[in-house]
Amino acid sequence: MLRRLLFAGFAAIFLLLLLPTTCKAKLNHHLCHSSCGNIPDISYPFRLKDDRPRCGERKYELACENNRTILQLNSGRYYVEEINYTRETIRVVDTGLKKDDCSSLPLHSLTYANFSYGDPYRLSYETSDVNFIDCEAPINSPLYIDMAPCSRNSSSNSSLSSMQTYSYVVVRHMALLDLEDSCSVGLVVGFSTRGQKIDNSLPDIHNRLLYGVDLRWFNCFGFLLCPSCGEMLEFKIFLCINKLFKNIIIIIFFLGN
Repeated sequence: MLRRLLFAGFAAIFLLLLLPTTCKAKLNHHLCHSSCGNIPDISYPFRLKDDRPRCGERKYELACENNRTILQLNSGRYYVEEINYTRETIRVVDTGLKKDDCSSLPLHSLTYANFSYGDPYRLSYETSDVNFIDCEAPINSPLYIDMAPCSRNSSSNSSLSSMQTYSYVVVRHMALLDLEDSCSVGLVVGFSTRGQKIDNSLPDIHNRLLYGVDLRWFNCFGFLLCPSCGEMLEFKIFLCINKLFKNIIIIIFFLGN
């Protein structure tokens, strides 16, 4: 029985040696190219809604509206500012933000807590939290940046909207102990810190939010078993399946002994 399993395993590995060309041809079948606005190359794994059915993957579908590329993520809508196929990141900006208007705020929360196992995206590790906070009394703390100069206009989203409030923004990951008395966190979003120096002024924070946040995508089968997923796209599936079968053969070998 063990001999048969080993033979089948080695036969599978031999067949996998023939897969690169097949995988490449199969992937090329999906390598459609589209464009929308400032995104000139929308290709695998992404697709536009109007692309042919065999283009890209549905879970990475984007929309093109008014010459802007849109990502629908959970209940939020985001402008796509960049797709980096080398780093495997897509940089997005909340549609509620407006240039040269610091009173415009994100419409949806976007933090690590918004993602779970199996989601097609993850927040990049190069991400900082921005906390929008309402307080019943003025706060004297270097962490709390007063938003009064921006005349915050989103009090309808605040749990304290029925009373006089003071609005602040805090740029950091906040624990419960960091929250001052009488204060409530209204919204938490992330922005990319990649190559960015933050000076913690209101204009700078707003510009960082307008720059956006990087989301990483995962399109590699057997991700947990495959440390080689950073290789060229054409060989990812081959490398991952190859690694998976090698692990299976090793397990069979030790069980047989």
